[in-house]
Amino acid sequence: MVLPEEFFSCKKCDDGIRREEGETPVPGDGSSHAKIMLIGESAGAEEMKRGKPFQGKAGENLNEFLSMIGLERKDIYISNTTRCRPYNTKEKILKNGTVKVTKSNRPPGKQEILTCASWLDYEIEKLVPSLIITLGSVPLKRITGQSTISAVHGSLLNTPIQYFDVNNNKFMFSTREFHVFPLYHPASIIYRRELKEVFVEDLNKLKNVLTQLQINPSV
Repeated sequence: MVLPEEFFSCKKCDDGIRREEGETPVPGDGSSHAKIMLIGESAGAEEMKRGKPFQGKAGENLNEFLSMIGLERKDIYISNTTRCRPYNTKEKILKNGTVKVTKSNRPPGKQEILTCASWLDYEIEKLVPSLIITLGSVPLKRITGQSTISAVHGSLLNTPIQYFDVNNNKFMFSTREFHVFPLYHPASIIYRRELKEVFVEDLNKLKNVLTQLQINPSV
């Protein structure tokens, strides 16, 4: 899927303004005919370097979980809630007097999500996916308005989804309903090991959902 040219020069929020030279917002990746759309949180350092979502360790985790349900990256369309890297900076004065600046990822804020909303809406409108998989609470809230992932993870939702109404400058709900399957973000397992069994169980449920909805990615 090709996004409009203005997407790649967007600097409507601080994340865009702070991009390194040569970096652009990260577009979604995958076939424009995919039946499954996966939505993550935001781009990280590796994604900004390579220009694709879920790269580096995040990409390895994604490939592993896809293989557990019999899918590959080519079978789905992958995107993010926000397209540039949201980060905090910390300065440290070294012994030689120079200042070292380190960056650490953080969740995107409301304004960043609003700024990127039209791009995600564009992709969903063009794709019209049979199933949307959200990874973590950020895309779950962006898509469904539901902020408590612990209450809905591993369940199939048949629900209207949020889109950004530019005329009213706020989110509205679609008249059409979509199938949405919320999952914990794979990265959360690193910090909360107790979620691993839950995540694997949810993947098994997702595999059953693909059968239930008769979604065959190869067709």
